[in-house]
Amino acid sequence: MADCIECGAEVSLHDDLEVGEIVDCSTCGAELEVIDTDPVELDSAPELEEDWGE
Repeated sequence: MADCIECGAEVSLHDDLEVGEIVDCSTCGAELEVIDTDPVELDSAPELEEDWGE
């Protein structure tokens, strides 16, 4: 378990979590990126930018 950085709710995580993985908060819907696994640390997931076909 870890706390959502957006709303503070507990986010349930699976056992084989990896750095860089994106998880969703079931309470507020925020997309969170795993930045460390021991202990688990979450941050806001980076926004995807459009490449406009470049």
